[in-house]
Amino acid sequence: MLRRFIFPAMAAGLLASACATTPQCRPPTDAERQLFGAIVAHDEATVASAMAPSASGTAARLRNLDPALEAQVFGSRMGDRSVRTVLMRPPLCLYDAADGRNARTTYVFANGRFDALQAASPSQLALGTPGVDHAACRFVEIDGVWHLEDACLSTFSATASSS
Repeated sequence: MLRRFIFPAMAAGLLASACATTPQCRPPTDAERQLFGAIVAHDEATVASAMAPSASGTAARLRNLDPALEAQVFGSRMGDRSVRTVLMRPPLCLYDAADGRNARTTYVFANGRFDALQAASPSQLALGTPGVDHAACRFVEIDGVWHLEDACLSTFSATASSS
């Protein structure tokens, strides 16, 4: 008799805890919106200026339009796999994964992709296809301000689930 009450209670508890861990996204801040707007506008100087001092090499490559970096960030044509392609489909939905005390990777999802991906796996973060469903951008916090660290190149490296 007791078993009939314990198992349904345990199942209800598991369901409640699963709901509590459902990944949630947020809209971009004004600073993020400006940064992403600069990427969409192919404004490499503004993007490079927004980067952390520790990323000076990447910023210089961006300013000089390094072909490999330019292709990954800005793309070469509409609809290709690039950071810009993802950012051109607002409204954007951002998911932050901590990478230590003052660092984070922010996954930026194109319009509707976050919810569609999470519907298939509601209890853990589903990322989808990098450069198509999301862009992954590393940020570091310096004196209370978040700065882009990698020109969103994390999009094209192997990413692990942050669940």
